[in-house]
Amino acid sequence: MPTTSRRMLMLIFFVIVLRSCAVFAAGPANPASPDNDLQTSELCKVPISSNVATQPRRPRIIPCGGMLNEVGVLERMYIPDSFDQDRVQCGLFDVPLDWARPELGYEQLHYTKYLAASDVEREGTIFVNPGYHPTGPSLTPQQRWMLYTAPKLHNSTEGKYDIVIWNVRGYSGHPSLTRPKLARCFDTKEESDMFYRGAGVVLGVEPAWGGRMEFLHEQTYEDAKHWFHLQSMVVEQCVRKQNTTLLGYMGTAATVRDLVAMADTFDGSGSPVNFWGMEYGAHVGQYLLQMFPERAGRVILQAPQGLDTYLYEDTYETWRHELTYAHTLIGDFVKSCIEPEDADCSTYWHDEVLDQDDIDMAQESLFKWARNRYMGWRNSHETDSNNSALAAACERPGSWGDPTYWLIDTLNEMQYIEHLDDFTLGVMPVYCGDKSTDYNQETAATRIREIEAMLEDDIRLAPFLSSSIFPPLDYLCHIWPIRAVERLRITTLESEMPETPAVGPLIIQYSQNPFARFLAPSSIVPRIKGAHNIVQLKFGVHGFEPETDVGRTIVEYLLHGGVTSHLL
Repeated sequence: MPTTSRRMLMLIFFVIVLRSCAVFAAGPANPASPDNDLQTSELCKVPISSNVATQPRRPRIIPCGGMLNEVGVLERMYIPDSFDQDRVQCGLFDVPLDWARPELGYEQLHYTKYLAASDVEREGTIFVNPGYHPTGPSLTPQQRWMLYTAPKLHNSTEGKYDIVIWNVRGYSGHPSLTRPKLARCFDTKEESDMFYRGAGVVLGVEPAWGGRMEFLHEQTYEDAKHWFHLQSMVVEQCVRKQNTTLLGYMGTAATVRDLVAMADTFDGSGSPVNFWGMEYGAHVGQYLLQMFPERAGRVILQAPQGLDTYLYEDTYETWRHELTYAHTLIGDFVKSCIEPEDADCSTYWHDEVLDQDDIDMAQESLFKWARNRYMGWRNSHETDSNNSALAAACERPGSWGDPTYWLIDTLNEMQYIEHLDDFTLGVMPVYCGDKSTDYNQETAATRIREIEAMLEDDIRLAPFLSSSIFPPLDYLCHIWPIRAVERLRITTLESEMPETPAVGPLIIQYSQNPFARFLAPSSIVPRIKGAHNIVQLKFGVHGFEPETDVGRTIVEYLLHGGVTSHLL
């Protein structure tokens, strides 16, 4: 690139960065910044909320169009006969931005409620968090759960419960309705493209990635280092663009206080809080059991992470452990179910009757989900096609057709990685804001150097997923400078041990789930007694299907508070 053009691009790049801060800095500084809202918080501050502190905490019913049909999904999606749109109610719920200082003002949560049946005695509310990660380009996890799963749960539990899904602070599929909302880094693709081109100039490299944020050749160690530093620049850009005061109020502890307040309003003061959380969503239930064990009703934690790991472990190390675990299980599945000509998946899969289309779909889904969860970049088709591990996994006997064309179809399915296609930080402010360790600039710089040295080996940790790989932002918490105002603290002091919940929580684990390591219950719900730990021994059915063993166990627990089997 000519020197003049390079200088011009660099100038435009810095104009974008400075402008993103200036837009927000125009408002008056907020003196009520969190104590740990470090030097970056001085860049851009605005008043916390336009709402007044005297605003009553009550639900306000609103039309459901935003939840169920924000981009016309109902016109394109299959709607099951069991879904009763007349039973769905949507609303806004006011919560203090800071539960310790309600005088700072109120924000709001958007929720959707599938109403209990009118001809039975209502027994309360089941609050559901289906997780944070997108499930596809059309539906958010909240939309998909409400459309396809809420009716099944309603019918299975005899219509005795309202079922509520809400968009939590800091990560919402409907950012115009829930506040604090998603941390947005760019407003347009043009702004995003200009930033990345400018970042390449600042780093002094010719970018090895294209307009779709895909690497155009197999990544080298140098590429990985450049991308690693680029991720830090993205975070710096995003922090400059935010009201950094709000970023400190996106933690899970505040979300749990929101949950308890909703239960008080919907079911009465002091009522049991029934909750069902999946994967990342299970963190809310884990926090509930530690913060309000006396309020915990029937709590289901599905495919949860270890609480100590979530709070204390370095996220890059977490990524390495999870990636290795996922790669091993996916490799076992490929070898036992795909590679042999006489493959028999009945010993591995929950369903003993699988045709080849089922196997193909399962394999594509495994690779796609793994990439969405663990990859911080996308590869070009050519690079993926040259991945020997992927090619071996996608080989099929000649009777099934040309494996080359089938590999292309598989790669097309795998190319879409959701978090690279939006302009937000995703779950990073929540996930990293919950970390128990404070941000320290010197410690972060040291960790950056350590990880940079590790990259030469780590970019090829999982050849089944990619020929080269690097983590997304939520596994790079050492570069996130803001921590939640309230964070969970685990103590072993006898005087501070939580009460025993009236009903022990139900933990659902999967021995063959690539995306959730099998753990001892004591690491999932430390200090909590009476937990029911059930294990599905075969792969598949991570959602709610009432006719399966896991589905029947969930219903039994919700209706009666206990389980009869622990191996399914």
